[in-house]
Amino acid sequence: MKHKFLFITLLFSFCNCFAQTKDTSLNNYRDRVFSIFNKCSSPDDLIVKAIKEKNVNDIESGRLALLQSAQEGLKQLDTIENFDGDPALKYSCSETLKYYKKLAETDIPQIRDFFIEEEKFLKIQKEFKNKPLKKYSQPEISAYNKVVKKNNHAVTNFIQLNNSINSSRKQTLYNWHATLKIFMDAHTLIK
Repeated sequence: MKHKFLFITLLFSFCNCFAQTKDTSLNNYRDRVFSIFNKCSSPDDLIVKAIKEKNVNDIESGRLALLQSAQEGLKQLDTIENFDGDPALKYSCSETLKYYKKLAETDIPQIRDFFIEEEKFLKIQKEFKNKPLKKYSQPEISAYNKVVKKNNHAVTNFIQLNNSINSSRKQTLYNWHATLKIFMDAHTLIK
């Protein structure tokens, strides 16, 4: 009887030790992948803030930081093994970084360029409104109307692009967080 009790106690201690080791390695793996994700998340937050403030310089510096972080993160992910043969977290992070890379390469430059053009338009508009309408020739009025029409088209494109970016960002981050939760739940041992 004593031997059975001792054996059960040793077995329980061994399993408990194994569970703690597995939980530690799981948390270390999660933290390693999460830190790669987080290096892109921070510049993205700065870009969102800069867009709200229409700050072209901050948009561009954030874009460059995001692009660099995404490219470096993708390289780092290639060096990380799957956890217990499960590629889900690494794959989800990779997809998120690819989204950030595309955002920095194609979408954010369009946003930045819109604000540059908007600034030019506002100067033209201010100059036009400072002069009485009677003093303008018909060709000058037509040229101004053409600029207004071009600006209205740019605003429409900006709104569509911004909505698309926000929707994509929301879906990408939802997928990342859902995968993180499912991954952790699947690999966490019940004690």
